Amino acid sequence: MAPTDLLYLLFFPIITTLTPRTIAAEVSLQSTGLNPFSCSVDSIKTCGSLLYQHNDLDEEQIATYYHVSSSQISLISNGIKHDFLVLVPCSCEQVNGTVGYFYGTNYTVKQDDTFVNVSGQIYSGQAWEVGGEEGSFVVGNQVEMDLLCGCVEDDSQIMVTYTVEQSDTLADIATLLSATITEIESYNKILTQNPGFLDVGWVKGHNWTIVLASILSAASVIVLCALTINLLRRRGRHRRNSEENSNAFSKSKSFSSRFQHKEKVEGQITQVPDINYPFARLPALHSMIQSNFVNADVSVFESERAIAYSLEEIAWATNNFHESRKIGEGGYGGVYYGVIGEQRVAVKKMRSNKEFFAELKALCKINHINVVELLGYATGNGHLYLVYEYIQNGSLSEHLHDPLLKGKQPLSWTARATIALDAAKGIEYIHDHTKSRCVHRDIKTSNILLAVGPRAKVAGFGLAKLVERTNEDDLIATSLVGTPGYLPPESVKQLQVTTRTDVFAFGVVLAELITGQRALIRDDREPKRMKSLVSVVKRILEDENPETALESIIDSNLGGNYPVVDVFKTAKIAAWCISEDPCNRPEMREIVLELSQIVTSSIEWEASLGGDSHVFSGVFSGR
Repeated sequence: MAPTDLLYLLFFPIITTLTPRTIAAEVSLQSTGLNPFSCSVDSIKTCGSLLYQHNDLDEEQIATYYHVSSSQISLISNGIKHDFLVLVPCSCEQVNGTVGYFYGTNYTVKQDDTFVNVSGQIYSGQAWEVGGEEGSFVVGNQVEMDLLCGCVEDDSQIMVTYTVEQSDTLADIATLLSATITEIESYNKILTQNPGFLDVGWVKGHNWTIVLASILSAASVIVLCALTINLLRRRGRHRRNSEENSNAFSKSKSFSSRFQHKEKVEGQITQVPDINYPFARLPALHSMIQSNFVNADVSVFESERAIAYSLEEIAWATNNFHESRKIGEGGYGGVYYGVIGEQRVAVKKMRSNKEFFAELKALCKINHINVVELLGYATGNGHLYLVYEYIQNGSLSEHLHDPLLKGKQPLSWTARATIALDAAKGIEYIHDHTKSRCVHRDIKTSNILLAVGPRAKVAGFGLAKLVERTNEDDLIATSLVGTPGYLPPESVKQLQVTTRTDVFAFGVVLAELITGQRALIRDDREPKRMKSLVSVVKRILEDENPETALESIIDSNLGGNYPVVDVFKTAKIAAWCISEDPCNRPEMREIVLELSQIVTSSIEWEASLGGDSHVFSGVFSGR
């Protein structure tokens, strides 16, 4: 479609969102004074939302650009042309200071791309411009595109974002999307505040517009490992009109009674009987909502491992989240010990939906001995809950930093080397052996959990990003995320995120294993200032006699029991990982190979001591 064909963007209650269909190179959504569908930054509301796509893309292209499966794409006829509805998870986010409902996707920049052209020609003009995008639009970079979507309190409605085309009328749009003009106006205050902005008759010639309306359907939506929806039916309201006139679907606004009963047939949940769809003119939409929201075996995140627990089960398991069951506190909420059936679990109680869905999206795709296992999830009482396997010995940080003060025994060198190898294997797996490359973005000692054995597992996927497997996998983040002391220079200065971001952080973890110090430590010369462990390690390895210099900072908790050669080799790997230029850092598979040799050598060294070294099995007894 030619760049001059785009005109307006709106939100609708089906709900529908209208967007002006104009790809004017000099115009952005913000220039119209319009804002995303509003929400509270503390809101945990998340829903399924529909994006109206009319850029003449095929299904395969849409799936690639929007990072969705084909089951989330539905054909819709608009006169003589065919467009698509794309079902996406929508949540309340803060994007560069603007709070609203967004769906985030990644786009790989190509030659001559600009933000405005990509938004208009690929995402139907529905991308929110946060400012400074053109600076990150470098060929090969992966940039985040925040697409406008919406959620409403009424779970019987689903929001649609629609881009208005030349000669559209408000009445035609309402008919196309099974909305009403009144509903459209109620969700798009600009239409009532400025009646000339978009007339009920012909659309005015403004460059951009956003309008909300609501599809007359749908659902209590929570997008999890398996996207599900409970169809609703109004209690008698509009039923008589529907029976009298099957075409009067726009008069039926929603279903209001929830059907809990579903019949299981050959492993699938079948359609609940006696549901009357109010949008009969949208059979493709029926099919999409039915397949994505009713059939339990359809999975947006390509996994069926996660279990949906009830809030009652979670509360019972944790003794109603009693303080005595609390085993940790993270940036996104508390962690509680519990028992479900005969299985011990750790339940993370969260309020942040962004981190909740990031962990679900990542961990639903991962099954590896060195990555913590996600068992399921639950929602209720204004919180979100993730249920994990219980890792009984806590985090590496607890056993590494002042362990005696915390009632922990120090780790032997062989235990440290083994933990490093396990963690490296877990990170290598998420980088190289999953369908979409996973960048963890928060590798640190508190996100490495310790089981008996020793066995280490990577955890803390709240900031994880899934990146398509290309040779140019740079992702430009919209804000700086991660933990100070573990962030590489390119993330701090340019917000670049790649798998080598994780490699840098892992190098810091190796330095902590050697020294027992934290990633940020107090500067002895200036006690009020902090310095990075990275700078300490670099200075040591640049010494004229690095082996001797290194011994001066090796963790005193080791009591002098360590193989000097293996420790020095580990320090060299750490230095390799924390190279300032990301291109000079190794891949995780290279690190795994090097650490495997160090572990073998360390075990042989420990055996030669005749049992004099601290043994890991004597340290951990579990809960």
